[in-house]
Amino acid sequence: YRDIKMVYEWVVNNLTKHESNVVLYGQSVGSGPSCYLASRRENVGGLVLHSPFTSGMRVLTPSRALACLDIFPNIDRIKKVQCPVFIIHGKQDTEVSFQHGVALQMAVREDCRTDPWWVPDKGHNDIVDGPGIVEYIQRLNRFVRSLDD
Repeated sequence: YRDIKMVYEWVVNNLTKHESNVVLYGQSVGSGPSCYLASRRENVGGLVLHSPFTSGMRVLTPSRALACLDIFPNIDRIKKVQCPVFIIHGKQDTEVSFQHGVALQMAVREDCRTDPWWVPDKGHNDIVDGPGIVEYIQRLNRFVRSLDD
């Protein structure tokens, strides 16, 4: 987590001066560090989770027996996030089941929950491929603009 903390501090100190101007973005494995940081910072502007998982271990097994070894317990951390959260997940994802995105969406505090984007006919790494990039940009833009409201 050292890397994301260092980058975050540098951005706040050198670019924005206000944490509320920072939107964290975590895709797949990156959802772990992004969720971690958002759960520990009260003034983050927003959090985008793209093809996220509920926990590193739950990608491998639904068993909770190894939960104590999990370095990315997103499902627990997301409950502590105090900023708007936008979740993007492909319904055809075979690497990280779409149900991980659904579970995270349900775990987000109601006052921080925004409409997710469940992308039909897309998997883990192809959401922005082809013409889908247009809708991706539009939805991200809508989310970021909503942070100003």
